[in-house]
Amino acid sequence: MNRRIMKISPFLLLVLMGHVCFPLLFIFQMRSISQHNLLEWILSLYTAISYTAFIYVAGAWSWFGNATRLALPMILAVVAVITFPYEHPELNVSTVWSVDPLLSFCVGMVFTTLFVQALLGRRMSTSALELAFPLNGGTYYVAQGGSTQIINIHRKSTSQRYALDLLKLSKIGLRAAGFYPADPKKYSIFGADVVSPCDGVIRAAEDGFIDYSPPERDPEHRPGNFVALECNGATIYLAHLMNGSIRVKAGEPVRKGQILGRVGNSGNTTEPHLHIHAEEGSYPGEFSGKRGVPIQFEGRFLVRNDRVTMPG
Repeated sequence: MNRRIMKISPFLLLVLMGHVCFPLLFIFQMRSISQHNLLEWILSLYTAISYTAFIYVAGAWSWFGNATRLALPMILAVVAVITFPYEHPELNVSTVWSVDPLLSFCVGMVFTTLFVQALLGRRMSTSALELAFPLNGGTYYVAQGGSTQIINIHRKSTSQRYALDLLKLSKIGLRAAGFYPADPKKYSIFGADVVSPCDGVIRAAEDGFIDYSPPERDPEHRPGNFVALECNGATIYLAHLMNGSIRVKAGEPVRKGQILGRVGNSGNTTEPHLHIHAEEGSYPGEFSGKRGVPIQFEGRFLVRNDRVTMPG
């Protein structure tokens, strides 16, 4: 237990600081501005807005729930109204060249750039492959997805540049029972049925890898248990499946909506989720390797923080 706490503590601290502490710090910094210095207040507001906008779009909100996400801009609006220098505001331009205002402006510019990069992640450079959503019965959350690296860690891979990592949300909008539980069964998506996103033919079905206790993982076998199927001129990969759950075999034809297996926590993954991506052409004989292509579901190109609700 102590070893696990030591291992995950820096990561959990970073998540908490980035999503809660930093935005609140920038927001409440406006309270320290002189009641008459309008220009410093504007620069401080700009910093708070830029960071809040960035973390709102690019943050990992399945950790905290959508209510926390929505609360940040509301808190920002309230603090802005309260701290505005209503009485004799002064545009003292000379103060801009002091350290604090310059720092506020530079920090604001950095997060404005990151915010724009996150928004650009909703664009595709080529046409997408239309698929059916590979999960049923619940509300699912996109943990990684999009066409820029700021919202999709897979972007750096040529083959997986349009990959998606999918989580399932509980009734209260969280991905797990606990902040980062060690038991994979406490994650809402663990054990969820994975269904074929298209009519096609199974080209690979790897099973037998164990499901790890988060955050333990298996970097030697990146996809863990996975299925690869060919359809519509592409190869679709679904990875990190549960040990012993795969119901298909290589060479078998499958229909859209047919159960392929269940979500697990095998391979190089820090928590249970479903990884899906598509590559052009036929199956190369191993997991991944060809050029990745965008995928969309009922016309939706999904990116981080998007949600999909599927009937049971």
